[in-house]
Amino acid sequence: MVTRNLHILERLEYGLSLPVEWAGRFASWCGLALVLVVAGNVFARYLFNVGSVGIQELEWHLVSPIALIGMSYAMRKGEHVRVDFLYDRMGESAKQIVDLFSALLMAAFSIIIVVLSTTYIEQSFSLMEGSPDPGGLPYRWVLKAFIPLGFGLLALQSVSQALSVVLHFGHAAVSAREARRQHVEHSTHVPG
Repeated sequence: MVTRNLHILERLEYGLSLPVEWAGRFASWCGLALVLVVAGNVFARYLFNVGSVGIQELEWHLVSPIALIGMSYAMRKGEHVRVDFLYDRMGESAKQIVDLFSALLMAAFSIIIVVLSTTYIEQSFSLMEGSPDPGGLPYRWVLKAFIPLGFGLLALQSVSQALSVVLHFGHAAVSAREARRQHVEHSTHVPG
């Protein structure tokens, strides 16, 4: 029964991580697009003396999904910021407990940001907000929509990470119980 529950949690953890993986790939493609846009902008400006407000805005529009979507992917891959000089000195169980509490706090924080940012996005959408600069990009609400999307993905990843810790403790408990059972069987076995 316990192993069946652990299997269900493993599948849930995997399911929660899939959108983060896909979003991480999208963010990496945005990174490539950013490099190409910046390089193209530099070449156009310095070789041909041509510039565009829209292209300049596109540069920082691409930074938004990289940062906001990339943060959940970085957390998934363990590349997020942590106070390593303290964390590295902890035992495995202490690290797992720190990971569990930090994941739960991050999930709560992310959900709060999603809820608070929704009105902000709705207002931007209702105004069909665009760039105030001539030649700038329209549909700024799309850019702002990455706020709840990014923090929603971060909440998913946080829950996934919390489940991973629960699974770690669950598998450790099953292994310990199995080891005790084998020890009891071995110690009560009388050679014939």
